[in-house]
Amino acid sequence: MDNQYDNEDLDIERDDAVIGVAIWYSAIGLGAVAVVALGIGVYLWLQQKPVVDAPIAEVDLPTVRAPLEKPLPKIPFEDITEKSGIQFVHENGADVEKLLPETMGGGCAFFDYDSDGDQDIFLVNSKSWSWNGKSPASTMALYENDGTGVFTDVTTKAGLEVSFYGQGCAVGDFDNDGDADLYVTAVSENLSSIQKETQPGANHLYRNDGGVFVDMTQEAGIGGRSGDWGTSCGWFDFDRDGDLDLWVCNYLEWSREFDVKQNFTLTGGGRAYGRPQVFGGAFCCLYRNDGNGSFTDVSESAGLHITNPVTGVATGKSLGLAFCDFDGDDWIDVVV
Repeated sequence: MDNQYDNEDLDIERDDAVIGVAIWYSAIGLGAVAVVALGIGVYLWLQQKPVVDAPIAEVDLPTVRAPLEKPLPKIPFEDITEKSGIQFVHENGADVEKLLPETMGGGCAFFDYDSDGDQDIFLVNSKSWSWNGKSPASTMALYENDGTGVFTDVTTKAGLEVSFYGQGCAVGDFDNDGDADLYVTAVSENLSSIQKETQPGANHLYRNDGGVFVDMTQEAGIGGRSGDWGTSCGWFDFDRDGDLDLWVCNYLEWSREFDVKQNFTLTGGGRAYGRPQVFGGAFCCLYRNDGNGSFTDVSESAGLHITNPVTGVATGKSLGLAFCDFDGDDWIDVVV
């Protein structure tokens, strides 16, 4: 029995010796790691550069700005309207009702209508409203350039003594016969929503026949939709088939009936012109030239019917446009 206990004591002593050696080596390892970490920290600290505060330089500004050495040139334009013979007054039909179209002016175009080599001028007019009972004395106006800067009124001779609520115009040879034709946009004079559904569009196409303009709107089919308020327009070959197609901007959904019901007023005053925000939007129109004097409305298939995704109604209220190949792919693009 004593030998058994002696052997157990011997085993315990051996185990304690092994554990002691393990602890000793662990302490040496941890000490080595600590020494290395301390050395790296000291090295990095010694590598730091001292921060030096740079002085802020003061900038002296002159109390008085020195004038330009050269004066700006004067704008070299002179008003020659009177001496050129142009006598034109735009009629907007303004009356007590203060309707939104009355806030617009009319378009104009320089073009050689008689093919004599100089630029003549066409001026778009509006008129008094049909419900006012006044005779529509105002008409479109065409002035012929005699080549010296003097213009003669040839409106009647050219067949353009016509009266409607005109807005914009575009010049282009739509029938490829060598002379410039004319398209004029207009406001539809709808008295009520019922008439809006029955009246034709108000825009007009005039074909130039040797200096005399013939109304080809009905034959061409590009008078616009009933109730349209046409603004800007332009000719361009959108499908590259060799003839001119037509883009027409429409402003908004307007009628006298709706305009008057809005009861726009000024603070402390009476009736006032309203804001376009309360009127619904309208689609632009794209008419493809069929090459035989008629056109096809391709507005929807060409992607012009842009609507509110929630309400499904038109969102655009278009007033102007420009053509350019902005991406260089040889197809004419349109900015509206």
